[in-house]
Amino acid sequence: MIPIKISVITVCYNASRLLPATIESVLMQEYTDYEYVIEDGGSTDDTQSVVEGYTDRFRQKGIPFKFISKSDNGIYDAMNKGVAASSGEYINFMNAGDCFYNTFVLNRISDTIEENKENAPAVVYGDCAVYEYGAFHLFAKDPGRITKAMPFSHQSVFARASLLRDHPFNTRYRYSADYDFLLTVHDMGGEFVDSHAVVCITNADGLSSVNYHDTLMESSQILADHGLGSDPAELAKKEKELRIKQFVLDHFPQIIKKCIRKAQIIKRGQGYKAVIPPWFHI
Repeated sequence: MIPIKISVITVCYNASRLLPATIESVLMQEYTDYEYVIEDGGSTDDTQSVVEGYTDRFRQKGIPFKFISKSDNGIYDAMNKGVAASSGEYINFMNAGDCFYNTFVLNRISDTIEENKENAPAVVYGDCAVYEYGAFHLFAKDPGRITKAMPFSHQSVFARASLLRDHPFNTRYRYSADYDFLLTVHDMGGEFVDSHAVVCITNADGLSSVNYHDTLMESSQILADHGLGSDPAELAKKEKELRIKQFVLDHFPQIIKKCIRKAQIIKRGQGYKAVIPPWFHI
């Protein structure tokens, strides 16, 4: 049996409203050497009926499709379980509400893997179009900053499955275990290859955006755990700054937050005119 090249995994819980866009973006890929795994945490909403509505369409296209619904101990435990249930050589996590940018994404990822197969890249990544405050911008992709911050959006990452099995997500981290995994791969000397494709669209109102302070403080802890931590005084200063930013996110009027964010995006040159796919609903 020829191994499947790519596994796409969606982790969800009570996300029936968000799932259709994600599933459609997976189903509509022109590339066919992939499988799709939905790892559900035992949802009590209409998730199962939503998924059942797509089963025949995946079967007709010849795409292996698994739906697993059972309780878990959080998002990273669910992601580890998704890895255990998958059989692809490379794995992407496209969680509920996130979606592929167009129908050609998996073609480009497969081409990148083939173009670099002699080096067997640990991670193939791309760009992420982020929808925030009524406009799109590109996630600040920069693999060179991995020892300081998340280098690219995790939804744009295709990681070698063997690495995810040998180094599963550390579930003691609540928000940034994906960053810890990428740092582990970096520490091992794994090769990161850019696909030069816009891989996905995400909404900025996700778990990490809501818990901005906790997410970035956890990232600081992860850096320390990898021997890259700041001294206590610098860490205390950073925490104070993050608490101020979290206060702005939590309490400032929407219009002010939008103006601040727009200014940041312009300054960083991250603005992006996205071609919105039919499955993404603003």
